[in-house]
Amino acid sequence: MERLKTGASFGDLAMEYSEDPESAPRGGDLGLVPMSRLKQAPPQLRDAVLKGTPGSARVVSAGGAHTIVLVISHEPAGQRDLSMPAVRERITETLKARREQLLRAAYLTSARSDAKVVNYLARRLVESQGKKL
Repeated sequence: MERLKTGASFGDLAMEYSEDPESAPRGGDLGLVPMSRLKQAPPQLRDAVLKGTPGSARVVSAGGAHTIVLVISHEPAGQRDLSMPAVRERITETLKARREQLLRAAYLTSARSDAKVVNYLARRLVESQGKKL
């Protein structure tokens, strides 16, 4: 919270400190959270989202965990018109984030599969036939 108060970016801090593997790469962005899902959240968290004003950050403690909640906006329920710029932008961002996650996972899988591990100490021990190095 102190770093947020001094002007640090919420997204940067979330990427660095968040323990949520799904939202951390997106800077802590949970996207649009429907009311049905919000009703399942702990009361403290639900109240922080529903009563929070857009742009304000707040610390919520529940069950020994601490969550920093930053509400971006409250939107009325209902269908969104796909021609609206905000809707198109959100879809584009979601698709880009998913593609980035897939590429990152493929890269890490490839790096792990192609890695060659050599135990040089064991090799030297075998070559020296167990004599002191």
